[in-house]
Amino acid sequence: MLTIDIQTVEKFHLLFLTQLGTRVDKKLYALKGGCNLRFFWKSIRYSQDIDFDVHTIGRETLRKNVNQILNAPGFKRILRITKIELGHVSQPKQTDNTQRWKIHIRADDSAVDLPTKIEFSRRKFDEGVVFEGVDPEVIRIHDLRPILANHYGLEAAVAQKIDAVAGRSQTQARDVFDLALLSERAGPALKTRVDKKKTIVACANVTSVSFDQFKSQVVAYLLPEYQEHYGTPEIWERLQENVIKILKNL
Repeated sequence: MLTIDIQTVEKFHLLFLTQLGTRVDKKLYALKGGCNLRFFWKSIRYSQDIDFDVHTIGRETLRKNVNQILNAPGFKRILRITKIELGHVSQPKQTDNTQRWKIHIRADDSAVDLPTKIEFSRRKFDEGVVFEGVDPEVIRIHDLRPILANHYGLEAAVAQKIDAVAGRSQTQARDVFDLALLSERAGPALKTRVDKKKTIVACANVTSVSFDQFKSQVVAYLLPEYQEHYGTPEIWERLQENVIKILKNL
């Protein structure tokens, strides 16, 4: 994916996040996953999708609010001003536990449809939700106004990534990379505790991810200045070793 394409997707995520805050009480949802890391924890990896935890608000109420955002003439006008065209929208999953929208957008100067997803998981929030502004550098890149949102703090984000590495049916390279980045951000102050069984599973899963998976899932979504550095098998092996060391030390 070209840098201009992933930046277009990111701008759409930020604009949607802004609109969500005008329709739904900000205390009822928390940003998580790759967008949380990118918007608040200085991740160098762009996220293809945007994910939230949500509670209290009913399925049909949330569905109505999200659809109203996506269909609102005002939102479409904002997208046009920022040179984004909203394409096909579908709602493939609308259950009590998970609500998902699949969306195609397009930059004005591109003929390529860019797929993304908006997903809400209905469950109790993990500990460590904080309310604050999106990283000013991200805001500056996209020339937007400040955006405030609930999101997961550093310790919570680390715990979620460990659960992802240990618990997914197929380990994702992005989870390994994100765990390395978050641990680096936290430094020696990282206090997340992991039981031994989970550590063993997570370490084995880290080594199961190939360089080709890392290259397609992560390197292609990095800021351009980092792609060459991370685009070698040696760097990936070193990163895997570092994550295993981090897991064993927790």
